[in-house]
Parts: sequence; C-alpha cells; structure tokens
Amino acid sequence: MERKLTNSSILLVDDDIQFLEATEYMLKYENYDVITAKNGEEAIKKYSESSPDIVLMDLKMPVMNGYDAFFKIKKQHPDAKIVFTSAYAINNEEFAKAKKSGLYGLLTKPFDLNELNSLVESKN
Repeated sequence: MERKLTNSSILLVDDDIQFLEATEYMLKYENYDVITAKNGEEAIKKYSESSPDIVLMDLKMPVMNGYDAFFKIKKQHPDAKIVFTSAYAINNEEFAKAKKSGLYGLLTKPFDLNELNSLVESKN
C-alpha cells in the first residue's frame, strides 16, 4: 500500500486496547494524526479539545456507548464527521436515528484501510 501524504486528524474511540493500539499504529503509518479515547465520555472531551477531521467510534463501550457519545458530540458540533465501527450486529433503530442525525458512515471491524482512506478523503 502506498503511504499517503495527509494532515487529516482522526479521533479513534474504542475500549479494546489491543485494537486501539494496533489501529493507531496503522493510521499513524498512513500519516494520519491520531487522537485516542477509550470510551464515549473521553471521546466527547477529546473532540472538543482537538476538533478532529473524522471520528471512528466503536458502539459497545463501558462508561458511555458510541450511540450516546455520537448524539452528544453532534449536539455540540453539528458538522462533526462520525463513523461507527463495530464487529457486532447494529441496532437498526439506533442506526437509523443516527443516520438521520448526520452519521457519516459505518465500518465493520476489522475494516479495510482503503475504505477508511476513501471516507477520510471525502471529508470535505
């Protein structure tokens, strides 16, 4: 894979530390600026501090799940580009509600780096 020249910043939110660290490494290798959070509550704080270009948010997390964090971030930052990431079945009702509220995308774990690059490149 060809490394990209990018200044794009990604807030990566996941409670699985191994996934978080491996994905952070992969994204940094692709020249993304990466900020990490381990739950939805941390994600809200870090989003406000850093205003990343895109958020990759796991759905099932302790403290605050991805759905709740999504709606709180979107309320404060309506233009936030948030992508749900999940290895599990998606709650169709919650997903439909999030989509109506401006969900930017959905990536199934493990996600394809090309798919992620396409989402980030279309951020503007």
